[in-house]
Amino acid sequence: MKTIIYILTLAFALALAGCEKFTDIQPKGKNLLSAAGDLNLLLNDPYGGFTVSRLGMLTSSIYYTNIGLLKNEPVKTFNYATVFWDESIDRALLRPSCNIYEPIYSLIGRTFNPVIARADAATGDRLLVDRYKAEAYVLRAWFHYLAVNIFAKAYDPATAAADGGVPYLLDTDLLSQPSRKYTVAEVYDLMLKDLHSAFELDALLDEGVNPQRVGKSFAHAVHARVLLSMRRYDDALAAARAALAINDHIDDHNEMLVDYPVAGVSPTPQGWVRPRLSSREDLFYTPTGLLLTWFPPELLAEFDPNSVLYNYMPTEVNIPFSDDLGADFGMPGENAVWTWDTQSEVSGAGLTSVDMHLVEAECLMRADDLPGAKAKLELIRKKRIITDRYEPSFASGRADTFTLLKQLSRSENWNTMKDFIDLKRWNTEPEFAADLHRTILGETYTLTPQSPLWIWPFPQTATNFNPGLTQNY
Repeated sequence: MKTIIYILTLAFALALAGCEKFTDIQPKGKNLLSAAGDLNLLLNDPYGGFTVSRLGMLTSSIYYTNIGLLKNEPVKTFNYATVFWDESIDRALLRPSCNIYEPIYSLIGRTFNPVIARADAATGDRLLVDRYKAEAYVLRAWFHYLAVNIFAKAYDPATAAADGGVPYLLDTDLLSQPSRKYTVAEVYDLMLKDLHSAFELDALLDEGVNPQRVGKSFAHAVHARVLLSMRRYDDALAAARAALAINDHIDDHNEMLVDYPVAGVSPTPQGWVRPRLSSREDLFYTPTGLLLTWFPPELLAEFDPNSVLYNYMPTEVNIPFSDDLGADFGMPGENAVWTWDTQSEVSGAGLTSVDMHLVEAECLMRADDLPGAKAKLELIRKKRIITDRYEPSFASGRADTFTLLKQLSRSENWNTMKDFIDLKRWNTEPEFAADLHRTILGETYTLTPQSPLWIWPFPQTATNFNPGLTQNY
């Protein structure tokens, strides 16, 4: 009960701290973050607010909605612009709030910054205090990485110093004052500074005490992703290998099949499952369910047809949950393949050991070590393809190797923020940039690499408070 009261009091204090620092949370002079145990409790967040449905609706799968009605709605909505790739709609006017922007900055302001600011004065075991402070630095860097890659242009060394970025909330910032909007380059420099501060403390465990707490494996993984986005491939390779030296696990999807009994259906269908908190792949876990999601044919084409996921993801095709597939999405008569899996979750805003295998492969490809890159990709494929169907791919040249990398990346991360971020990142390079195509109800739509839709609008909750927070598209 005492713990619950502390957390509730802390949240209330943060809400009232309009004229104080993020970390001045001492109602009536009482400091609630005075001991190592207090910092530990503050870091125990469930991270339940990170949906990826809208990002997914832009690049891959479409969350459960009646697409037929959406297409013909008289007043166009944000969902319409996202699904039908309509650049003529002013999306900022349709975003009074945002369930991506607000959870990110709420966590930074109410959890990571208070831990960083209070750690030096906290009582208790110094190793524990430094560990919690290091965790907060790593997480602050990671969530700013998500923010800048969603709400700003992808990092381009030629333009990053001038491209508009996002606020980088520091523990010294005041709640009563609008936060500064940094350039993309400045945001990346601050992320690297936070990661350096975390490593310098030398207090992290190899892995977090649970999948929603972070250790060195995740810190190196964040470092690898930041450096990869900056096109510092040699450094990114070293960071990815440091993460993999701690955790290089790859789940065998062949071992993740369970029965889905359906009345009147024999033999009993099987489906792939990934229960919450069950996978050793997760370096940092944020729960994202697989439920009521339509797979457009263009997304299914990104899956290896011999993969376990392609054949055993619980869908209306391989497990008959209902009789009319297309009608459920307002597309009667169309082949609507969609998930209905209440048993599985992925880490929508987290990182996995497989992500690090992909980073390693991409860095080797960039260095023209194509056999090395392919070997790393085959490590993943062997665990993802149905066992008796596995054959090494025929990828040989650079273009073929990238095609294989992209296929694996997309089929691994289609229900995460990373799918959006990677496609956007590759679109900054002519060698890898590509249009996306989508055919819905007989009409084909195209999303170009240059489309402003790749940059998410800041919500009005932020821009009304901060006039300097101008849109980046």
